[in-house]
Amino acid sequence: MALRPVLALWPKPVIRAHDTFRAPVFSVHVATHSEPPAMVIRTLRALLNQNWPADGFEVIVMDNNTRDEDLWRPVEMFCQQHSNRLTFIHQLGVEGAKAGALNIALKDTRIDASHVVTVDADYVVHADFLAIAASALARTGADYVQFPQSYQGTNQTAAGVDAELEEYFRSNAMVADEAEAVLLTGTLCVISREALQAAGGWSGVTTTEDAELGVRLCNAGYSGRFINQIVGQGLLPFSLGDLEKQRYRWCSGNLQTLLRHLPIIFGRTGSLNLHKRFVVISQLTAWFNLALLPALLLLPALLVQQEAPTLAGLAAASIVLSLLDITLRVTGRGLREARGLKMTFDAVACRLALAPRAAKATFDALLGKDLQFVVTDKSGANLSRACRGVIGGRVPFGHMVLFAVSFLALIGAQQTDPVIIAALLALMLPLPAAILTDISLRSYRAAIMPDHMEAAA
Repeated sequence: MALRPVLALWPKPVIRAHDTFRAPVFSVHVATHSEPPAMVIRTLRALLNQNWPADGFEVIVMDNNTRDEDLWRPVEMFCQQHSNRLTFIHQLGVEGAKAGALNIALKDTRIDASHVVTVDADYVVHADFLAIAASALARTGADYVQFPQSYQGTNQTAAGVDAELEEYFRSNAMVADEAEAVLLTGTLCVISREALQAAGGWSGVTTTEDAELGVRLCNAGYSGRFINQIVGQGLLPFSLGDLEKQRYRWCSGNLQTLLRHLPIIFGRTGSLNLHKRFVVISQLTAWFNLALLPALLLLPALLVQQEAPTLAGLAAASIVLSLLDITLRVTGRGLREARGLKMTFDAVACRLALAPRAAKATFDALLGKDLQFVVTDKSGANLSRACRGVIGGRVPFGHMVLFAVSFLALIGAQQTDPVIIAALLALMLPLPAAILTDISLRSYRAAIMPDHMEAAA
């Protein structure tokens, strides 16, 4: 919380583009794993439809570890129909998840390609995506650029969920742009091939291979810029369960990256200046939630009526600060951009609904837990089982327990300390917030799935 005002007041540097610039040759890499084939083919059609010279780019589809032939064979057949422009690679036993797949695609990249472009399997890019990317590279002189993530259909449904996700780009990425130290976010990024190879390529040592590469690129002296222009849209997770899994990976993976690169970010071995160190920390901690330990200290103490006023007061203050951080960040962005009251309220609810999962992710990563890369389901096939929502299926267990224990502590502890009361009320908020967010995602799913099924047909 203290770092963000410091960055907001940091003097803005004068950034100039390079004097000379050659039109880039792009190699677009689409990494897939057990994805719906119709969705992937829709992504590839959009890439084929670029208003960029056909001989100025290629598309490589790298399907890794998909065992069901019904999922990857149709994509292979589509690529064979456009064999002069699309390359399809299917390989089992790939290590390093998405990072491993992207490294295989990098080895197969055409020799004259100057830039590598990553596009997720569910992203339908605009026809002028590559042209805009080329213009951004020329204008900024950057070694790599990152475009914001955006989602289909959120104008009608789940606008609050979209706004909550967008807050990262509107805040952290835009501030990092001023230091030319933007970290990558996986899709819609354009990287100089020379810079990518010099940094050592992709690495699967953390579950956020994109941010981890960004730290290495910055430390190697390469400049990264954020281009605040929508150039393509993907799909939101179809359930609260999938949204939680996604947030868990982002939060825990970024903390893995921070811990792995402590000497670069905090020590003398890194080449980053102070401004870049600050913005790298700000980006890597964007999804963190450190309220789990204070909650574990506060609730048992209140339930067993232990006399530890100082400890309880500090724990409660930490929880209230965490709530203020969530509320002020999302609400402040909504007010600055004149978003409607409902959208801002829904965005805050989404951040609160994800807070327990983010807190657990932060705690797990700090403890060094072995983390696995989990692909977000974009088919809707798992909705009837593990990804059912909180209304028609299961209430998230952690939310339910947190609400119940906080409620018991509130009515049984007979507290008069307003900070402790505020902390207990704050711990009860994620459950109703999860219900509201699940309703939004159910509406989104109902609106998107017919188009999804039509594309599959």
